[in-house]
Amino acid sequence: MKDSEESLTVIIFRGARANPWRLKLRRSFVKHGLIIGLCLLLIQGGIVTHYFYQWKQLNEFEDVKQELMVSKTRTSNFSTEVDGMKKRMVVLENLNRKLQTMFGLETDEVQGGVSVAPGQGGEELPYEGLPGDAFNGQFGQDQGDGQGGIVPESPKGYLSTEKQIDEIEGGLDWLNRQTEVETKILEELSLVAHEKVEQWGATPSIWPTKGRITSRFGPRVSPFTGKKALHAGIDIGAPTGTEVRSPASGKVVVAAYDGRMGKFIRIDHGYGMETTYGHLSKIYVKYGDRVQRGDLIGLVGSTGKFSTGPHLHYQVAVNDTVVNPIHYILD
Repeated sequence: MKDSEESLTVIIFRGARANPWRLKLRRSFVKHGLIIGLCLLLIQGGIVTHYFYQWKQLNEFEDVKQELMVSKTRTSNFSTEVDGMKKRMVVLENLNRKLQTMFGLETDEVQGGVSVAPGQGGEELPYEGLPGDAFNGQFGQDQGDGQGGIVPESPKGYLSTEKQIDEIEGGLDWLNRQTEVETKILEELSLVAHEKVEQWGATPSIWPTKGRITSRFGPRVSPFTGKKALHAGIDIGAPTGTEVRSPASGKVVVAAYDGRMGKFIRIDHGYGMETTYGHLSKIYVKYGDRVQRGDLIGLVGSTGKFSTGPHLHYQVAVNDTVVNPIHYILD
């Protein structure tokens, strides 16, 4: 009785006619087996759970790795873009210096610019002509041969991401400082260019009327006195009524009649320049009018005592001194 209470019998039927198998197991063995099975099941469940966790971590790691690769590529591309911006800034700097020279301004020395280097000199060889180990040897940093120096900058592809970020930050800082400098120069150039445009607009540069020169500037025999005299302008022969136009912008300071010049106009163009138009048959402007280059101001005539026929007497004065008008006709 006691033995049956401490054991379990498992009967396995193999068929209707075959004798069944009887398997007798001790209760303690069954109990320990169940405990061991449950432990194994728990261990297996832990292993499966750990596997899925590791698999998830691996997927996340792959995502992070992919993001790092993308970030590295973008960092490299951005570094290249910053280098391109620096090169364009140097081009702009050189252009600004040329414009400063053209406008008669003193060129500024820009501090911190990569294009502005301290005084250097000496004979140089082309980079391609140097031996393969020239930079690593005679000119390089210590590479194990006991010699020191400066190592050329590594290609972008071999720089670490941290190094590239440092270079990008340095490049952006330089661009920021250089932009401020070049902006100030551009503002100065803009003001000077505006003044130059006004000056160029006020400088006589076109024929005041259509015709041929009948008397040039300078010494001549006067057709009125027969003696040598200085002709203060040029005479442009044209039919009466031919249009006379202003060769530059300016202000009319005289629109009147003179016994010798007849009907005449004088325009003050500023910057010490004045032009005079004599022997007109008709005047279309009055004192104080503002005119622009090409504006109609009068018509050719032969008024006044010192005229032998229809023509325009045209003269140019700079700082109250008459000069050859031909020098101020570009077309």
